[in-house]
Amino acid sequence: MEGKRDKFEGKTVEEAILAALEELGMEREEVHVEILEEPHRGFLGIGGKRAIVRVQPIGEYSVTGTKEGAYEAGEGEIGQIEVKEEEWVEEARPPSIKPKRMAEKILDLMGIEGEVEQKDREDSIIVDIWSDDVALLIGRGGSTLDAVQYLMNIACWRTGEVDKRIVVDAEGYRKRRKARLESYAESMAEKAIRSRREIRLDPMNASERRIVHISIRGKQRVRTESEGEEPERRVIIIPED
Repeated sequence: MEGKRDKFEGKTVEEAILAALEELGMEREEVHVEILEEPHRGFLGIGGKRAIVRVQPIGEYSVTGTKEGAYEAGEGEIGQIEVKEEEWVEEARPPSIKPKRMAEKILDLMGIEGEVEQKDREDSIIVDIWSDDVALLIGRGGSTLDAVQYLMNIACWRTGEVDKRIVVDAEGYRKRRKARLESYAESMAEKAIRSRREIRLDPMNASERRIVHISIRGKQRVRTESEGEEPERRVIIIPED
């Protein structure tokens, strides 16, 4: 990854990873993530530490031995990792139902009644939640849903029971949000090209900014950048001559 930084910071590990994906313009499954430092609150707000991760495109890193230190590793990464024979045996185990049970426990703690459905895919586990209180579960801009997903990924990965990325959704919210943002990004990019002026979008979280960046990445005559600090960080769409 010559010429580009590979270390990123955030208040949480998930925020640091999303910041990396936004800057690199890549999807989660296209990168290898190594947690360098966990976040710490500190005492009375003093001496706290931010999370630090190293993020590299798959194919540009070399890992030998076990998968210790990796945040996520799907089957698509096996070709990049020297694994022991017993690790292959673990891959062949039946899918874990822990993500589903954990989601049910989180709903119970939040006082939300709902149904949880788990779907196992080759490179990820989809946990979809259905509830009459879905708005409460999603939170503003998907913030609560993102937090639940982050906690489940960390908890399941550390126990070694799950070695795939867990995606937590609520009645197809993520798919709808992605479609809306892609449409919005496309229309704003066209506006920037027509007016030949920079377009500053409203502040978005890191996940939403990444979708905008990726949506416009392959479009000619326009590019994107991010500016500002959280929670006011936003995407700028810049026309090119």
